Amino acid sequence: MLTVMLRVVVPFLLAAALTGCATTEPGTATPGGQTPTGTSTSKSAPVNRPKAVDLKTLDPCTLITPETKAALAIRTVEPGSSFAEYGDGSKACGASYEDRKYVYGLYTILSGGVDKLRSGGEQITTSTAAGYPAYQSKDDKACRVYVDAHDGQLLLAAVNPSMGTDSTVDGACGRAKSLADGVAAVLAK
Repeated sequence: MLTVMLRVVVPFLLAAALTGCATTEPGTATPGGQTPTGTSTSKSAPVNRPKAVDLKTLDPCTLITPETKAALAIRTVEPGSSFAEYGDGSKACGASYEDRKYVYGLYTILSGGVDKLRSGGEQITTSTAAGYPAYQSKDDKACRVYVDAHDGQLLLAAVNPSMGTDSTVDGACGRAKSLADGVAAVLAK
């Protein structure tokens, strides 16, 4: 008789205990209080972008439209070589401006997003580029604007003063910001 009671009561107790570990909201079952896959417990707010663009398939040269080229006085648009640290499949584009005082580069960074940028030690200032969150940094050689186009990915607009000219890094920053604004506007379309 005791054996029969245990066979009936034990499964009932197990079912009752397991039922108490889950929520009843549709689509959010969380046994044991665990976070469902694909959801974040991060305290950071979702990124506000005009449109998330997966940079894995983007050719950055396509962001220099004829209108962008004319508006920014860009002389040449050429595919280039990216850097290994920007991730497998990263692409590059760039060349010079009409006045030849600066050179630019556009890079897709697939190896990490804003969190990686912030942990990299660069001094960055926060801004926007055509509605996208953007982050600017500079050193004595170049100015860079990183556009937060997708989770874990950045579009980098970098501008360097040309050697042998009277161009400056501060001037490069003005052009990097304009370049980031121009290509981000194309991203948002």
